[in-house]
Amino acid sequence: MNKQYSYRGFEIEHVVNARMKNIYLRIGDDGKVVVKSSRLSKKRLLALIDEKEQWITKALSSIAEKPKARLGEEILYYGEIYPLDYHPAFANLRTKCERSAQEKLHRHYQQFYKSEAETFLQERLEYFAVRMDLQPTEMRLRHMKRQWGNCRSNGVITFNINLIQVPKECIDYVVVHELAHMIHMNHSRAFHDLVEQHLPQSREKRALLKRFNASL
Repeated sequence: MNKQYSYRGFEIEHVVNARMKNIYLRIGDDGKVVVKSSRLSKKRLLALIDEKEQWITKALSSIAEKPKARLGEEILYYGEIYPLDYHPAFANLRTKCERSAQEKLHRHYQQFYKSEAETFLQERLEYFAVRMDLQPTEMRLRHMKRQWGNCRSNGVITFNINLIQVPKECIDYVVVHELAHMIHMNHSRAFHDLVEQHLPQSREKRALLKRFNASL
């Protein structure tokens, strides 16, 4: 008997076999978290997922197909890869890349993403701050290798400029996630419930975000 659950952005399949004495956990080729055991309550199963979340996330990242654009020729923009001659918005970046050596391409991309982020992320932060009745003190933008964003106890929220690479629904997830930290400076159930309250299907958006790299 198999049971299916969605939890914390993970798709979980619980395979129940009464003859099993131990609990086995693996990641399927389709990215599903497979747990094999004898009788196991849903509460205990989800506690196991909480306990192994870091390992699961790392395992998923190793098998996920991560979009990657060819620098100087393409750009990863709001979750899709486009050639640099696709849209006038990329014209300045395309010109800089054509005139620059390979080692300077990263810098040109970072400048482009930062310029886009200054407008779009400010708009989304203001939109959700009003809905959540919160007042962040400042928005900052940085290039970060491992984080999409962070929130300090003084209300300063910092976003990774590479967020412009991911789908807009994932950007909304990061914005709401960081705003929620103004109330809960942890990842408790209350925190996740607050995120879900203001962004339905937040776990699915979180799972989609895991397909992308925080660094360029």
